[in-house]
Amino acid sequence: QQQQQQQQQQQLIIAEQKRKEAEKAALNLLRPLTTQEQELVHSVLYNNTNSGNDHDVIVESEADSVQRYSMKTLRKGCWLNDEVIHYFYVMLSKRDEILCSSSRESGSGGGVKKKRSHFFKSFFLTKLFDEGATEEYKYSNVKRWSKRVPGKDIFQLDKIFFPCNVNNTHWCCAVIFMQQKRIQFYDSMHGKGHYYLNGLFRYIQDEWKAKKGGGELPNKDQWTLVTCEQDVPHQENGFDCGVFTCMFADFLSMDRPLSFNQQHITQCRERIALSIMKGVAIQ
Repeated sequence: QQQQQQQQQQQLIIAEQKRKEAEKAALNLLRPLTTQEQELVHSVLYNNTNSGNDHDVIVESEADSVQRYSMKTLRKGCWLNDEVIHYFYVMLSKRDEILCSSSRESGSGGGVKKKRSHFFKSFFLTKLFDEGATEEYKYSNVKRWSKRVPGKDIFQLDKIFFPCNVNNTHWCCAVIFMQQKRIQFYDSMHGKGHYYLNGLFRYIQDEWKAKKGGGELPNKDQWTLVTCEQDVPHQENGFDCGVFTCMFADFLSMDRPLSFNQQHITQCRERIALSIMKGVAIQ
């Protein structure tokens, strides 16, 4: 019994060490920008002497781009538009690809290979729920979308991120933790998210049936749907929801605790802007 108590105590010590390491790593995600980085961000967000039209494209990556007026929504007190949020999710995907590639290289010696994650745009949920039309769940609208994910198989992914545009008035984030068999909702206004959780659980069941030869999703009863928890960072105004939605995906895709709050949001806006300008989410 004494040996068992010692083992339990050792496990608690290890768990506490891991928690502190994760918190420290999360704080690194909010590192201060260098002078050069600050100058770059402020030249894009606040320099009104810049020549050019508000509709000029500032950055682009394949089919995605951000216009000058969209970048200005990253100024303090502005409501982020979908162009900025979607492009930042593309930047998160690029970072994920780099990290997983380096993980594969280091894993060649027997280490654990990091699985890829995927970052959908809000259009996915708009189509899944047939918003603006029948307003009903419709898997057929997104049946082909999984061909766009890494490996073209959602069940081999680590996580899938979905920005949720709620009635064009609020941004939230839903995440499928595929390997952990969990779907969780993150809302800076602490809405529960049952609508999205149930729809996404139905989606993965339909996806399995369509892509894996029919039949029921294996271990269906092991899946858990987690509504927004009370310790999720909470916004204190009516315009920062898009920033929180970006940061939820930023931190969770790096397996970091959500250790930011309203006081960090201006810094987070600059972080998003810098990531967009650099062409990949910063670490």
